[in-house]
Amino acid sequence: MSKFRFAFILGAAIFVLMGCVGGSSPEENVYNVLEETVAKESQYVDVQKPLQELEEKEKEIYTKIMDLGMKEFDQIVKLSDEALDNIDKRKDYIQKERKSMSEAKKEFAKADGYFDKLENEDLKKEAEKLKKTMEERYQLHEKLTSSYLEALSLDKELYNMFKKKDLTMDELEEQIASINEQYEKIVKFNEDYNKKTDEFNKQKQEFYSKAELDVKESE
Repeated sequence: MSKFRFAFILGAAIFVLMGCVGGSSPEENVYNVLEETVAKESQYVDVQKPLQELEEKEKEIYTKIMDLGMKEFDQIVKLSDEALDNIDKRKDYIQKERKSMSEAKKEFAKADGYFDKLENEDLKKEAEKLKKTMEERYQLHEKLTSSYLEALSLDKELYNMFKKKDLTMDELEEQIASINEQYEKIVKFNEDYNKKTDEFNKQKQEFYSKAELDVKESE
């Protein structure tokens, strides 16, 4: 038996506009909104390292429990309580990530007004592609984090089951199978999200190029 592990991979490239940014043109205003949106999303970085560390710790706890026999039930209960605390902490980090993405989504909505003011038809088409891609990204991120929270609920059920002396092997295998299935869904959402992020970055570069904005990717 195994329990699939998962870690988020998120992010989008940040660009710097060379020279003065007066915000006098719709193109520059779009630039400002897009880069501020990405900056708000980047807050997830503060979440990723502790989240991954907690995942590794929970994996260690799970392995220890699976190596113990029922004669060491008290130790299993103690480890299960540690895992439950771990799950609560991970839930908090995911909620923080969702909050930062929600703030980014609100920031991106400001671009609509500037998109409408674009005079170049090619730029308008690029703007529409950017908007569509970004909306799809946010939808995928919502599915991703919702699935992750569901996985945490299943994890929680598992560790509460470990605290039952009458736990059967069939019950355990069934729960682990449900957890693995859920994490497989997460991996798929994560892959789709990252592909959509790559798509967004390419479209953003294309927009900046056609808008003749002098930008470079930040280190």
